Amino acid sequence: MRLVAWGLGALAFVIGVAVGFLEVRQRSGQERAQEAFDSYLPPRMGDFGETRSLTITPLVDYHTARDDLIGEVGLSYLVETDTQRILFDVAHNANGESPSPLEHNMQTLGIGLETIDTVFISHNHLDHVGGAHRQQQESFSIGNDQRPFTHPETRAFVPIAMTYPGLSPIFAREPMQVGPGVATTGTVPRHLVVGWIDEQSLAVNVAGLGVVLIVGCGHQPVPNLLRRYDQLFDEPLHGIIGGLHLPVPQGRLFMAGLDVQRIFASGDGLFSPLTMVEIEEQLDLLKARELGVVGVGGHDSSDAVIELFAKEFGTAYRYVRVGEPIVIGAGV
Repeated sequence: MRLVAWGLGALAFVIGVAVGFLEVRQRSGQERAQEAFDSYLPPRMGDFGETRSLTITPLVDYHTARDDLIGEVGLSYLVETDTQRILFDVAHNANGESPSPLEHNMQTLGIGLETIDTVFISHNHLDHVGGAHRQQQESFSIGNDQRPFTHPETRAFVPIAMTYPGLSPIFAREPMQVGPGVATTGTVPRHLVVGWIDEQSLAVNVAGLGVVLIVGCGHQPVPNLLRRYDQLFDEPLHGIIGGLHLPVPQGRLFMAGLDVQRIFASGDGLFSPLTMVEIEEQLDLLKARELGVVGVGGHDSSDAVIELFAKEFGTAYRYVRVGEPIVIGAGV
């Protein structure tokens, strides 16, 4: 019994040390990330053009519009402007399926990989780059195999130095134009319990309306995302669509019984997870912008938060469902 007690005591000590290390690393990392963000003043984008129409079709997210489409805890959108077809993130494929949920949904919706002229990766997390293996490789894939993008002009914009067979991805740490009326915000740093993350968002300037931000996870989080927007753009902010990472009261992704999205990838630390009070503060920041369109993806935000946003934004709210296009601009 004494040996068992010693063993349990040693285990508790090791766990305590590990938790303490993570908490200290988190606090230090948070300070470094915020200092890095505060010290960087990007040049303004100026005139980066416009598009008459913008269509955002969720290819993978948690909720689906039809029974023949697959949802998962991952995100991928098809973003279409007057001149571009952009694949925004490539989802998760958590079970290593072939075809992956993304491949299945693209085929079901009649979207060929050869029609994609731009790939945009918001950040290097497994549910956005095609799984843990691709995250570790600092690469991405729509399925188990890295299929070629056969469009003759395909470019990839990535948040860290990444590789992909047949492409030379553009490291978009700095804000830059992606196409006519399309730009990246450049990366915004954040330190989470799981480690440092750099995330970029896509900005699309819709004629007569303003800019719509398309967001992968919203790790920035919203206050820093809006601050970066104000640093860059002269146009009014018309809308925000995508993942805002608001997993309260709980997230969608559990590992070993732990709420990974809430405990390890949001809030201020292991013992300071995101709260509803903080979500309401972020909601108020967005409401103050008098946005014309808002949609919160379910892959990293709870149903309770989605319904809160739907209630607060009323007719401006758009549900994010796989296979259901969100059309903004000409013809709406």
